[in-house]
Amino acid sequence: MANSKRLFGVVRRNLLRRSPSRITIIRSSTTKTTKEEIAAIKIQAFFRGHLARRAFRALKSLVKLQAVARGVLVRRQARIALHCMHALARLQVRVRARQLLSH
Repeated sequence: MANSKRLFGVVRRNLLRRSPSRITIIRSSTTKTTKEEIAAIKIQAFFRGHLARRAFRALKSLVKLQAVARGVLVRRQARIALHCMHALARLQVRVRARQLLSH
């Protein structure tokens, strides 16, 4: 209940902050829209916008978490690749040293 009150307060503040010229109202040609219906449409629009922004924020944080996890994996792969390359270089040095001693 408290969450819905807080959300209603946010929607109400957003409605009061906007100028009437920025709010577009689509009216049906068959019926006349009452003030209550217009208010309901505005509240629904702001609530849907709020939900969309919240979902976008959650998605952004998920993308950041994904980037961190992938960065850890890539650094681990790079460390393993460097270790293997170093081992191959040491092996190459040993083989060339043997070739020089045998000649």
